[in-house]
Amino acid sequence: MIFIWFIFFIIICGISLIFPLIYYITKNKIFKKLFIGYWLFFILSYLILFVVGFINSPTTVDKDDIYGRYEIDKDMFKGDDADWQFQHFSFEINKNEEFVFFEYYDSGKIKSKHKGNVEFIEGYASPHLKLDQVEPKHQIIENEPLLVRNKWDFYYVFKSKKFGNVFFKKKKERFFR
Repeated sequence: MIFIWFIFFIIICGISLIFPLIYYITKNKIFKKLFIGYWLFFILSYLILFVVGFINSPTTVDKDDIYGRYEIDKDMFKGDDADWQFQHFSFEINKNEEFVFFEYYDSGKIKSKHKGNVEFIEGYASPHLKLDQVEPKHQIIENEPLLVRNKWDFYYVFKSKKFGNVFFKKKKERFFR
């Protein structure tokens, strides 16, 4: 791969040197402008590719981003089932590395709390979440939920025997009420 980049660089520089040589021989200013335009094209192309790569790359998630309250992501699957799950399930990850899963009645009151410990597994692009000793057990709670990173945010996927994949996104904090 380095060899290919080296050849590419040699070709670009070789073509680039043609313009000043022709300018030196003919004194025609068009070759000076072509030389400048040639390098501007490559520099701007590189910058545009860099910006596009940055915009399209998945977000980086660290521990501080993970702490907070999560709710069902109704955008993944729309409909009555998603609305029902949204009203009945949420969870929270506290800074003291405690996991609390909430199950609600139809009225919105808390039906049950399932508490456990959170362990962060390092060594990946983003820390992986491992849940320990969650009691009482619940069919949605999985020991190692999947963290999915998008361009600007992330969400967790829990694999439930009853519901299939259950998607949780972090609840956005509101600045204005």
